[in-house]
Amino acid sequence: MSDHLAAVAETTKLARVLGLDDPTDLDFLVDLPPAALREYRERVTDLLFDRDAQRMKAIATASAIVPVAISSKIAERAFGPILCAAVASAVEPRRAVDIAKNLTPAFLAEAAVQLDPRRTAAIIAAVPATMVADVARQLLSRGDHITMGRFVHVIPEPALRAAAPVMSDPDLLRIGFLLEDKTALDHVLHIVADRVPGIIRAAHDQQMWAEGIDLLDNIAPHNRAWIGDITAGLGDDVLDSLIAAVAELDAWTTLLPITSAMSPDSLRRFAQRPAIHDEHILTAIIDATATHDLWPQALPLVDAALTTDTPDTVWHTLIQLRDHIPADLLTRLADHARELGHDHHATRLEPLGTATT
Repeated sequence: MSDHLAAVAETTKLARVLGLDDPTDLDFLVDLPPAALREYRERVTDLLFDRDAQRMKAIATASAIVPVAISSKIAERAFGPILCAAVASAVEPRRAVDIAKNLTPAFLAEAAVQLDPRRTAAIIAAVPATMVADVARQLLSRGDHITMGRFVHVIPEPALRAAAPVMSDPDLLRIGFLLEDKTALDHVLHIVADRVPGIIRAAHDQQMWAEGIDLLDNIAPHNRAWIGDITAGLGDDVLDSLIAAVAELDAWTTLLPITSAMSPDSLRRFAQRPAIHDEHILTAIIDATATHDLWPQALPLVDAALTTDTPDTVWHTLIQLRDHIPADLLTRLADHARELGHDHHATRLEPLGTATT
């Protein structure tokens, strides 16, 4: 599941590099490994930047002897955003920022679209927070989440905090999905922690559960509990649409580690949803669990579902799929059935050759 979503994000960014207006034109690539797609995108980017590298260095060298104010005028009036972006990596970072301070946010946003964060990270890191916010506002007014996502990991925290208010909750979801470096996700969540309920609600309201599930798939283990509890507290409509989306995307390997980290009350609320007691969904959960050996993550949800008011479908599905369940877990489930007074289920769950009492 995570590879599929990562591949979708990669083809979205690749479409930008190739000049395609519709990323779905590259849907035929989404079954390829995300790492391969990223490597290809970076090679294409390198080819575009390196073909005129010497000329760009010469332009940067010449600009160094021109006063900043004049360089800024030349940049905006003569060079344009594409050429400025190509030259930027060859300019000393402090001077590049000084020139940028004299350019309009609209021009900087157009140039940012063309920048390669691998080559300009030092420049981006030195841009004042207010400028970052102004450029972010320009980019988001155009719906450009790709550029935002590509630079988040090199933007210092003060600048991210300045830019966060100009991003709506759906913006944050989309930017998170397109992050160039997913390890930056937990840092971003720390900055916008008070907005996490709104971000999750946006996944429901805006039908953006693919982006929401990708977020859940990439957060660090220490963030699973509080985000899981927030999700469970947003109401049955959110839980029901999350379950439906996970079932449609076959993303149980993403959701089970989240549910296993929930508090008992949140897990109980989740396990009580009627969809969790649907035979098809239960079968998908157990199949995913068996295939990926996720029993430690799945058992808390199974246990919670068995203690609801309507556990029969859960018992019947477990019995039907008992061949997929390890013998030690069958024994555990059989013991649990007896504790709950379901001796008839216990007998059918016990591993073959186990004496009944």
